Amino acid sequence: MLEILLQSHRYTGYVVSVLVLVAALVAFKRAKDGREFDAGLFRATYILLSLQVLLGIVLYGVAGYWEAAPLIAYVHPVLGILALGLGQALLGRARRTQMAADAHRLAGRGLIITLVLVLAAIGVASVPV
Repeated sequence: MLEILLQSHRYTGYVVSVLVLVAALVAFKRAKDGREFDAGLFRATYILLSLQVLLGIVLYGVAGYWEAAPLIAYVHPVLGILALGLGQALLGRARRTQMAADAHRLAGRGLIITLVLVLAAIGVASVPV
């Protein structure tokens, strides 16, 4: 069971990173088109990322990853939590922005920052120890 959860966490990380990229592209396209701001797609993206981070936290506790190499034990979880926190904060700020194009750009920037941090977390976890 633990191995299934570990493999799920590993592969859904790639799926989440692709979804974050797609959501960022949509945000910038909507900003260019001047569409009214709707956070639904972006919220759904962060919900999936939240589930990914939650699964990682469960694995961290159950499998005892605090005893792993420092990149896995400390850097990987911090990058994941930071990606989720910064992205959610910028989405919240975008929702309070008056101009729709500015809101979309801010949400898109938050998603790009999230993507960079998610890819960094994946990269750190992929380093052979």
